[in-house]
Amino acid sequence: MNEVKRSQEEVSRSEKYANTVISEAYAEKEKAKRKQSKYNEMITSQEKLIQKKAEELNDQFCKKWRWTMIILIVCFGLATLFTGYKSERVVSDCINAFNTVIGIITIIFNGIIDVSERIEISAGIPKSVLMIIFAIIAFGIIGFIVFFVVRTAIKFYQDYCYDEISLLVALVSIAVFVWFAELMPINIILLLILSNILYVGVRWYIKKDY
Repeated sequence: MNEVKRSQEEVSRSEKYANTVISEAYAEKEKAKRKQSKYNEMITSQEKLIQKKAEELNDQFCKKWRWTMIILIVCFGLATLFTGYKSERVVSDCINAFNTVIGIITIIFNGIIDVSERIEISAGIPKSVLMIIFAIIAFGIIGFIVFFVVRTAIKFYQDYCYDEISLLVALVSIAVFVWFAELMPINIILLLILSNILYVGVRWYIKKDY
């Protein structure tokens, strides 16, 4: 009986010891989890600080870059404008382009007057009334076409060319045509329009395929 009792006591002590060891192991595990959680929080906090600092530096750089570009564009634009004002070829081409637009409007008006006179003779409707009607129709159609073309061009430009590269290309092309206007074979306004159409086409082709 004494042997059995001693054995039971030893088993009881062993169980208590085992439970103590298990409790200590769980406590160490929980402690390790808390340390890991604190470590993860510290890493996350550091990453947020690094990201915030990087964004601040990027914003500062972008602001400096924008102001530098604005100053360069203004100086470059004023120099180009002054050169164009002094160039007889630039002034002549601008006047010719303006006269071409006026000529087209004059042709439309003359056509309206001619048609109004013919209908007045045959139908007996006052010429002024006919001119107003035909002018509204003609310029309404032209306005709709111009609006549609401009709207499409703006959307196309925003989709494929709305970036700093396009601004730089536009400024450089204007400067080249103004500074070397005497060497240009055709009207520089027409050449400027054609060159920008070509540029937009190239950008569209590149973005479409890549």
